[in-house]
Amino acid sequence: MVTIPIDWALYQTYLAGELVHEIVMATILHQPVRDMDLGLLDIDTCIALEQLANVMATAYSNAGRFPPDEERFLTTPSIVIDSSGRIIVWYLPGALTAMIMKDIHGATHSMSGLLKHSITTSKITQWRTNRSNFHTSPDGMVTPGCINISPAWFQQGREKHSFPNIDPEDGFSPEVSAALKDDVGRNITMSLQRSGIIVSAALQVMHPDLYWAGMETQVRLGKWAARYELDKMHYHLQRWTSVFNVVSIICNRRSPPHRDPKCRPAAFDIMTTAGRYHPVVMDFMNLRIKFLYNSGSILASSCRLVRHYMNVEEGNQIVTAWYMQDSIHNFVGTPSTEYAKYDRVNM
Repeated sequence: MVTIPIDWALYQTYLAGELVHEIVMATILHQPVRDMDLGLLDIDTCIALEQLANVMATAYSNAGRFPPDEERFLTTPSIVIDSSGRIIVWYLPGALTAMIMKDIHGATHSMSGLLKHSITTSKITQWRTNRSNFHTSPDGMVTPGCINISPAWFQQGREKHSFPNIDPEDGFSPEVSAALKDDVGRNITMSLQRSGIIVSAALQVMHPDLYWAGMETQVRLGKWAARYELDKMHYHLQRWTSVFNVVSIICNRRSPPHRDPKCRPAAFDIMTTAGRYHPVVMDFMNLRIKFLYNSGSILASSCRLVRHYMNVEEGNQIVTAWYMQDSIHNFVGTPSTEYAKYDRVNM
């Protein structure tokens, strides 16, 4: 198991993951929760982790089989498993506390300029940033747009699938995403810390092998950045709390039916939603399952395999979509993981 530097923010994520796993297991098995080392986790984060764990325990006890006999519409915490026992969806409405949603809303304020300039009028096929898919905020509290944030990632077309025994000057190495390269980038990384802890702690329960693969990847990237004196990358990796290496911040956008090809098939991507908007339905079309996607919800699935869409045309909605870039794991030599399996007792 990877050794996480104790002075990295990721170490607090590790403690958070242990806490959530302990609460979920104790709840399912009707046992008392053991005393845990909470490190530097503040009270608001601990309350959020407890709420997350309770919702996850409910979902784990409410498993539904895929494919369903008829189209299903889910509104309560649930998981969906296939005929071989693989977990393909975690649905966690009410998993985020009001404090975490306020935190997410506040984080987007430091990104407002980046969000505003992310919108394009290019070909409609480039729908993720096309102006036609965004709506304005009714009160100006949310800036429409979509940006990708990462302490270390590959720009499109520059992936290199080998271990990093190479000089980063060759132009085919990971780099800090554009959103983090200037002075405001430091504020952005810090503003995402609580959110990164929450989604990572959730993944510790959802898919432990993937969670540890993400941990190992971040630590290996940090060592590589230190070796080549990539100070900015190393700075952000030290303060990045998520086991996911990329997060997309998506504000007031509707999404046409799509898959996300850069994600690992057996991996979970985690989406959260916050804001004030009319009830929205997330449709997993090829699963014949729809989900009530109210503010405070978490959805986890393989977005590479699941064809999904969501329409939001009024109000304020902030979606964070956390995922692992497959090429980054390949770059540092992190082995691929298998699908998560459902085990009613042992998690």
